[in-house]
Amino acid sequence: MWSATDPRFGFWLPLALLCLATGFWLTDRKDSRKRLASVTLFASLALIVFFGANTRGGDTSETALLAVLLHMLGPVALMAIGSLIATFSGPTPVGPLPRGLRPLGFSMAIGGLIWIGLMLIEEPPDAIANGIGETIWGAWVEVFLSILILVATLAGAFCIMMGDERHKEAFTLTILTISAGLMFFEIMHNGSDGLEATGWYQIHWQQMVFLIGGLLGIILAFIAFIALVYMAERRAPDPDVVAPLTEEEKSVVDAVLRLNLELEEVEE
Repeated sequence: MWSATDPRFGFWLPLALLCLATGFWLTDRKDSRKRLASVTLFASLALIVFFGANTRGGDTSETALLAVLLHMLGPVALMAIGSLIATFSGPTPVGPLPRGLRPLGFSMAIGGLIWIGLMLIEEPPDAIANGIGETIWGAWVEVFLSILILVATLAGAFCIMMGDERHKEAFTLTILTISAGLMFFEIMHNGSDGLEATGWYQIHWQQMVFLIGGLLGIILAFIAFIALVYMAERRAPDPDVVAPLTEEEKSVVDAVLRLNLELEEVEE
């Protein structure tokens, strides 16, 4: 009944508890249900860890997705936190962090990329080997490396164009770009431990096209929504001219203002 392969307990129940925790947290602070937010969140995380530790790549799609999320959480969090530290610890008006933390942020970002590289050359665990788990993991790795190459290249070019002797930042982004490019080239030509190059090619031409198509669909949906709102606002009639207040309405407003001002003076 409580098997990790059952998506009802290993995936959907924690997801429902996360939604409940968010709802409890958004309630008014005087509402008693707000106290349940931390308890519900802890229960959800406990279920995710309990079932996620026992998932296998050949399980159902939900449990395999949970396994991949847990395995990518470490390196992605390391890179994300490192990038934030490197961004907000520099001499910028929005950077309250000490300037000396910037090298630590860059080190964390590079460490996250090294972590991904080590996961590719080591024997993959059962959670991301075989079955749908291997496909989800491979698609995520390709998307991650592709986005990293694109973002790091654009950011490095931006640093060079900004000038102000940003050579260290540009050099670090260059290292990230080259490293991600070499990793992408290696897995596409020689494969990785546990997955041959043909498997990476199959994931690339099947899953990547599906993901890119879904992303383009979401972007087009947003553009269509904005266009509809713009057309509706443009075709909406102009608001009518509001008539000025009558003498009776002016007297009512004056009486309300005087009453409120007198009450404020009494309270003071």
